[in-house]
Amino acid sequence: MKILIAGSGAMGARFGYLLKESGNDVLFVDTWQDHIDAINKNGLQRIIDGVDIGPIHIPAVKPEDVVGHYDLVLLFVKSLQLDDMMQRITPSLSEDSRVLCLLNGLGNIEIVEKYVSRDRIYLGMTLWSSGLKGPGVLNAVGSGSIEMQQVNNLESDFDAKLLTTLNDAGLNAAYSKDVIQSIWHKVSLNCVLNTYCTLIDCNIGEYGAYEKHQELTDLILNEIIAVGKKEGIEVIYDIVANNIKGVFSPEKAGGHYPSLYQDIASGRRTEIDALNGAIVKLGEKHGVETPVCKAITLMIHSKENVNDLRNN
Repeated sequence: MKILIAGSGAMGARFGYLLKESGNDVLFVDTWQDHIDAINKNGLQRIIDGVDIGPIHIPAVKPEDVVGHYDLVLLFVKSLQLDDMMQRITPSLSEDSRVLCLLNGLGNIEIVEKYVSRDRIYLGMTLWSSGLKGPGVLNAVGSGSIEMQQVNNLESDFDAKLLTTLNDAGLNAAYSKDVIQSIWHKVSLNCVLNTYCTLIDCNIGEYGAYEKHQELTDLILNEIIAVGKKEGIEVIYDIVANNIKGVFSPEKAGGHYPSLYQDIASGRRTEIDALNGAIVKLGEKHGVETPVCKAITLMIHSKENVNDLRNN
């Protein structure tokens, strides 16, 4: 399959190299010039579970330099960059192109459908994690899975082709009957781990090692469950709590620093407004109080502001 990875940072790089190794024609697309240059010059350097497995050569370009059309586009940009990326890659989408959106957060599908008809969009969530050690250097630990669904729940011959392509790459993909619920479950996990690890300055395993981590977790989950109920989404506490505990071990993602942590550490803007910030907005819409998510959103934005002041 001819695959365009739109957003080739940590997650895009990990998915891209696995799809390339399984025989697909892969193109990395990104806006970070140093990253693009490093990949094109040296190949994507890969450190997996602490082991350097060597480079893999996959071309990398800016969105405006994409040539031709692609069977599949995997979206891995940050939520706040999604609209811009979709505008820039639209010329590479044919009437037969499919888009799989695996972004964190809420509200992404409303942006994608401005550029692609709903019958060609797949929405999903993934429990894979990843990181970068610098431009062109992937540093990833653990394993994961993908859960996905065609947005309008339509069936087509492409469904089986997509599933086979992802699983041949070892990405552990499965179709879902209710991916929206699963996305809310993933949002809940990210609202806890992304934010607390960033504010506490720890990795996922270190957060789990704190004896009162469940009390911190519950402060956020209780708000998300209440807001989800008003939105008609059943956020199941036991599933989310177990998913969070399930990634504490080193074999899963215990050594991983979440993407929001990495963004703050690198001086980048975060996607907090698509996570806890989105819960706050939906809470305001339904008259549900979300003081913990609001405080966390403001604290993350304050860290962004400190980065801006220090970098200017």
